[in-house]
Amino acid sequence: MGLLRLIAGGLAITIALGTAGIVVACMLFAGDIAADLARLTAAARSPATIVTEAMLAALPPPAQRYLRQAGVVGKPIPTIVRLTQTGRIRASADAAWMAFEADETCSTSPPAFVWRAWLPGRMLPVALGRDEYLEGKGSILIKLLGLVPLADAHGDELAAAGLMRYLNESMWFPSVLLATGVSISPAGPDAFRAVLTDHGRTAEALFFVDAAGRLTNFRAQRFNTATQRLETWETPIGGYRTFNGSPLPASGTAIWKQPEGDLAYIDLTIASLTYD
Repeated sequence: MGLLRLIAGGLAITIALGTAGIVVACMLFAGDIAADLARLTAAARSPATIVTEAMLAALPPPAQRYLRQAGVVGKPIPTIVRLTQTGRIRASADAAWMAFEADETCSTSPPAFVWRAWLPGRMLPVALGRDEYLEGKGSILIKLLGLVPLADAHGDELAAAGLMRYLNESMWFPSVLLATGVSISPAGPDAFRAVLTDHGRTAEALFFVDAAGRLTNFRAQRFNTATQRLETWETPIGGYRTFNGSPLPASGTAIWKQPEGDLAYIDLTIASLTYD
């Protein structure tokens, strides 16, 4: 019995130490993400721009429809944008979907975002993830139990991919398309092209707009970390809600257009959206 008690006690100590290590690792990773968020907000500068009808006059008709429908006229370009999201995500067509909760903070000047995700949720996360474009650099890091990297990517390709994602996220703060560093040109009766330049890089995408001015899809060439190549990337809109008095996308999907078929890898819904 004495030996059994010793073994049981040893197992209990081992489990306790392992649990403590996981908790510490999660806290350290969460602290790193919080530090990135602090850097983003500290660097953010107010565009100090009120959108006017005159600013829309020279734009292609689809861009004018889009921005008017989004209710940007008469309002300032926000400095900081904060979103919360719920949804599901998967790594490949053969992988199971996993639920997630996320929040995202964006700066409009300079362009930057930090996306923080808990899988499957905030209360009992199995993994914590971060995707960001910050100070002209992009990276993705997802850790199982705060310890084991499930995804860890950075470098020039991730910076370009991050800037493209930022341009895509502008659907939740569309007045930023009128800010310095963005140019808009015609792309047909139901689309316009936007080009964003930052830190010597450019992101170019097509915004598809319906007759009412609502964004229906976003298409671009973006680096896919899974295949390590540029692929066509689309984010069709699923539905709309009113946020801050403006009708904006409330749900959607992200899709890689691949030779073997379309891969939808994330579905998300916006739970809240606020501007600072």
